[in-house]
Amino acid sequence: MQEGQAIVLIALLILVLFGMLGLAIDSGRGYVDRRDQQTAVDAAALAAGDWYENFQDLNGTVVPRSVALYESDLRIYTGIATSNHTFALVGANGNLPQDTYTYTFAGSYSLVIVATDTQFNGYEFQFTSNHQLPLAFIQIFGGARTVPIAATATSIVGNQRQTPALLTLSNGNCATILTGAAQLTVLGDVYTNGTACVDSNLHEAGNCYGGAGSNCSVAQYWCYNSTPGFVPYAPRPGCDFGDTYGMAVVPAPTLPDPGYLAPSTGYYTLNQGYNQDNRGTWTEMYPGHYGTFHLSGGSASCAFLNGGVYTWTNGYQSDANGSLLSNELKAPDEQLATAPGRTNVANPQFWDMNGTNCAGHFTVTNSAVGQTVLLLPTCTDLSPVAPANCHSGVSDTQSRNNKWGVEVTSVRYDRFLDSTISSACLAAPGCRRESAPSECKLTPNAVVGGLHSPSNIGISVNITQNVPGAQYYNVYLNPAGCDGNQQNFGWVGRYDAPGFVNGSPVGPYPSGAPWTLGAAAPGVPPVAGATVYDINDRLIPNPSTTCFAQTRSINCAPPDDEVPAQCFSNCPPPANLLSQENAPMSLQYPPYTGGDVANENYCQISPNPGNPIAPCQSALITPGAVQFYFPNGSCMDQNSQGATYVYGGEQYNWIVIYAPASNNCSNSMNGGASTQYIGTIYTPGQDWTINGGNRSPLAGQVIAYTAKVAGSAAVGIDFNPNYAPAPPAARLIN
Repeated sequence: MQEGQAIVLIALLILVLFGMLGLAIDSGRGYVDRRDQQTAVDAAALAAGDWYENFQDLNGTVVPRSVALYESDLRIYTGIATSNHTFALVGANGNLPQDTYTYTFAGSYSLVIVATDTQFNGYEFQFTSNHQLPLAFIQIFGGARTVPIAATATSIVGNQRQTPALLTLSNGNCATILTGAAQLTVLGDVYTNGTACVDSNLHEAGNCYGGAGSNCSVAQYWCYNSTPGFVPYAPRPGCDFGDTYGMAVVPAPTLPDPGYLAPSTGYYTLNQGYNQDNRGTWTEMYPGHYGTFHLSGGSASCAFLNGGVYTWTNGYQSDANGSLLSNELKAPDEQLATAPGRTNVANPQFWDMNGTNCAGHFTVTNSAVGQTVLLLPTCTDLSPVAPANCHSGVSDTQSRNNKWGVEVTSVRYDRFLDSTISSACLAAPGCRRESAPSECKLTPNAVVGGLHSPSNIGISVNITQNVPGAQYYNVYLNPAGCDGNQQNFGWVGRYDAPGFVNGSPVGPYPSGAPWTLGAAAPGVPPVAGATVYDINDRLIPNPSTTCFAQTRSINCAPPDDEVPAQCFSNCPPPANLLSQENAPMSLQYPPYTGGDVANENYCQISPNPGNPIAPCQSALITPGAVQFYFPNGSCMDQNSQGATYVYGGEQYNWIVIYAPASNNCSNSMNGGASTQYIGTIYTPGQDWTINGGNRSPLAGQVIAYTAKVAGSAAVGIDFNPNYAPAPPAARLIN
């Protein structure tokens, strides 16, 4: 080697080494940059799903918060440089809402968010991040100044495919059979791990998933959306804005048994018996263990269920006309939902369904005979009250001589004994429940009196038949009469139901003859001479006060009204056949009116502040809810002549019927106008035959080994996500 050649070689080698070093440094920076972006979009996508599940507010909460999280993770402190938002309808039918958000930031970062409402498949959030990474060394050797680094993450939340209307776990032939003698409608996805055998009478408002060989394509696919209680409809010819229709998905991947538990059964172990707690015109049932149970007609044909777990050790059978078993709390003389605050009674009354005639009833009186206030001294002036500690009747300070309106609600308390889930309703007397209002009844006589000459005549409310389950009654008065304005009714008092003392049954109970509220015995006036006294229109001015749903004081407005019977695929429903529905879920503190505060749409503990779109989302208890538990060898036979109308609740993960996987009974459920199970049937080892009627026998979902569903009238299964186990939390899907 000639002198000096080594220097040249070393110089060339140094250039190569620097190039390799530059490549290593820039490659390493690119790797770190992509990892940082991937972490940022993963976190933002998951957070978007979680926030949507809690707030369902894209523009005000979900997107702004997830963008802020993305900026924080990438240490972008200068804020958004530019932004753009577009909206489109996508999907095979062009009716799935999709929002696209595009952002740029300092440092050559950009973020694209695509939020798509895929209906029953959930809300999907796709986050794509891009960064033009400056190159430190490669550009010295003639390379580009920057290189694009990208990362993508997609999350999904509320995927109802994991909670379909009907899921059969068997992988056998015709594991799901769907037929309709007239028509069968299913709202929600039908999913089978085996083959689905359907006919053209099936109206499927969702997708039909089945194994190879399934004939899902012959079904009629109806329009629907994910709104609870939605009424599906035939395409005309397409679907309305925001709605979609399903399709056949064959072959489909299998879904596993979700493996739900029934942890509260061990808290309800007392042996119980039917008709051992007769309340005159109805029987009261307590949770615990029952032997062979056969609900039949007769003197104790109406059975009210206290909240808790009912273990049917030798089966459950309901097959008799004139019988009804339920945990629903209703008012006496329920008001007509389309005419609240007026003298119109619902037809049928809930507790009169199936020919039982167990509904509660009341009358109103206000006359000098029997309602004269007996307490002394009598008032001579109401403002200020004089003499001190005086008593008056019910007085109209404006001397209008109106007949006043009277409404009554039923009240009871229910406990939930499993403190491992929640102690909200554990301590006695439990959680308060109050029904929707009764019809309005006018006082037979005008309410008289004045500010300086108060009346000495009170108002008596007389119960002629107790409502099943009622322990107390609340009374509301309206000085304007039965004017149809519920905001003019104000609370004036709570009274023991006849035959009850402080919520405990002691008997006797009314059965036709009037028993005045506030009196200790039937046919005897209260000590004061009337149910309501010392009340005037200054104490219950119009409008009344919207109060926290758990409390009542003078002039609180009554609970929300019931709503008309829900039609499903046969609208309107047959007249005078279906009972009315409870008010929807609502937040329970002002200015919200509370919604249903007695039955399936009621929850504890009510969050404050809460989400008005999902008011029960964080609640743990549905007061009064029941669960039917079937141990091994215990089967169920619900005949259409019998009537069972029960709801599950949050504390049972909305599972209203539970059987372990080792129970392989063949069960039947025949729907009618008076039967409904509100919640999920979870019986992974059992075979079910379900026949629809004029009311959906199921408002929830079915998870079984096999299922045969037939529609003898108009209804099959009505999937309602409010009454199903919570869908999986937000998760990344890529």
